Amino acid sequence: MGDIVLLDEQTINKIAAGEVVDRPASIVKELVENSIDAKATAISIEIGKGGISYIKITDNGTGFKSDDIELAFERHATSKIRKEEDLAKITSMGFRGEALASVAAISKITLVTKNVDENVGTRVRVEAGNIVSKEVAPAVNGTKIEIFDVFYNVPARFKFLKKDYTEAGYIEDVVTRIALANPQISFRYINNGKTIIQTSGTGNLHDTIYDIFGKEIYDAVVDIDYEINDMKVFGMIGLPSISRSTRMHQYTYINNRYIKDKTISTAIDKACEQKFAINKHPFIVCNVYMNPASIDVNVHPAKLEVKFADESKVFDVVYHAVRSALEKNNRETSPFSIVREDKKIEQITKDLINNGVIVEKDEKKYDFEDATQKLYNKSVQKVEAPAPNTNSLIENLNNKFGNVSEKVLNEEKEEVPEIEESKPVFEVEHYEEESILPQEKEELLYKYIGNVFDTYIIIQIKDKMYIIDQHAAHERLLYEQIKEAYYSKDRQTQLLLIPTLVELSSKEMDVVTNNMEMFEKAGFMLEEFGDNTIKIAGVPNIGYDIEYKSMFKDIIEELMGASKTEKSEKEFRFLATLACKAAVKGKMKLDREEQINLIDQMVKLDNPFTCPHGRPTAYEISKYEIERRFLRK
Repeated sequence: MGDIVLLDEQTINKIAAGEVVDRPASIVKELVENSIDAKATAISIEIGKGGISYIKITDNGTGFKSDDIELAFERHATSKIRKEEDLAKITSMGFRGEALASVAAISKITLVTKNVDENVGTRVRVEAGNIVSKEVAPAVNGTKIEIFDVFYNVPARFKFLKKDYTEAGYIEDVVTRIALANPQISFRYINNGKTIIQTSGTGNLHDTIYDIFGKEIYDAVVDIDYEINDMKVFGMIGLPSISRSTRMHQYTYINNRYIKDKTISTAIDKACEQKFAINKHPFIVCNVYMNPASIDVNVHPAKLEVKFADESKVFDVVYHAVRSALEKNNRETSPFSIVREDKKIEQITKDLINNGVIVEKDEKKYDFEDATQKLYNKSVQKVEAPAPNTNSLIENLNNKFGNVSEKVLNEEKEEVPEIEESKPVFEVEHYEEESILPQEKEELLYKYIGNVFDTYIIIQIKDKMYIIDQHAAHERLLYEQIKEAYYSKDRQTQLLLIPTLVELSSKEMDVVTNNMEMFEKAGFMLEEFGDNTIKIAGVPNIGYDIEYKSMFKDIIEELMGASKTEKSEKEFRFLATLACKAAVKGKMKLDREEQINLIDQMVKLDNPFTCPHGRPTAYEISKYEIERRFLRK
């Protein structure tokens, strides 16, 4: 007689249950996803003793039809798909028909449900996968399912469960992930009678983040909203101030399904380079919407992994979505940009008032788009130059003076005075986007205060004080300058009076010879000088007295760490290291003029507040915070 036998049904069910349900959190995940598929708008999860002794999930979805209840507890019984072809276009959370059968196989269940199309409800009790009773019961539309004594009949699995509070924490993680993907659903999670999570279900992801994480994270996230071809990325990303040393607060989804995917994680990391400090990860909720036919979700028992038809497209769309969200925020929130915009508005407003196009705010409110365009059009006729694009300023102007139906220029009552040829209202170049504020007056954007510890420059912008790390700020500035020269092939080389010889190991020599073009584009003049020796005849002309031999070795070491990465990664590491080593150091005394010159150049950058390695260049302190510390507030 052979050794192979067919397992009995009970054993098969327990094995299958072990693949889908490994702890109480798995039960919650599977059953809550069923509630979502049932179109519920309110879902309540209540547990006792970490979900080991008790779990109750209540929803207001469509409910089970009475004729389907018994079949629902059978393996591979589902309403989500009908044939093999349906696996290629799955849009529901569940589809295998294993959840209820798996949960029932290792616990005791009481289910009360009422379908929206039926007049009465049904109550069913199940133990170890067997239906014990089924009866008519009063119920409201939806489903309430109670699970008792998880793994009571599988002691091998039961003994591997953690402490109650640990299992409860896993359930909280599951509810958090699902709630962030479904802000239109109100979730309530109760642990031992205490409400842990309560979301409003407004449909606004920002509100859900506030409900779960509180005000600190709510105030420090920005929108992700990016679409290209047939793919869309939606979500929110946190600013560097709330970054973490782990990926614990990274929530990634495909079509609302929480997944863990290396392609998406790598895209996020790449997009956050230079924006976040090294080894810091952003808080992010990233939901990628794409054609279900382009992914396979049937590759993992818990459906936490997927396969993409084209990983490169997924990488690109996530990278550009995250990158554009961060860069847009940098442009909009940089204090220098804000002050520069305010000054543009002040100047335009002054010209409008001086030339009779508008009057002071306390007398009337005006449509600024109409008034500004009329002023520009008049001036254009006189100086014969195109009017600047004022669309970026109109909203702020209207915020200042307001919109009203009564126009400032009523053609029936008065005319705008003609502007004389000899006295134009303004020079057109004065209003061009890049030169509304003359460069020689750039210092008016901030007030220089001083320097402390020969390392930190202090400036004031409106009601905020900024403490600026001179090394990090100069590193960012040099990086942008070096990168521009590098990619423009504008060689900026300083010849050395006495060439420097550098002895290298065999590995270091290989790195230099394999990346010779990179060194030359950056401004180095190198020559092989015998075995494992390089002669440096010229160095990048970046203006400071630098120990180039040491910097050269540091760059080689950085390139060795990136030896297997793509070209763009190598170039970034190369240029960032060059900028870091060339930048002024902490405790290097700069005179007042040098400090102001550094800040003047810093304010012109789109993102002046992180160095190339993601370290902050400035620390912001508001007037309110200072006054609060002195007990004035």
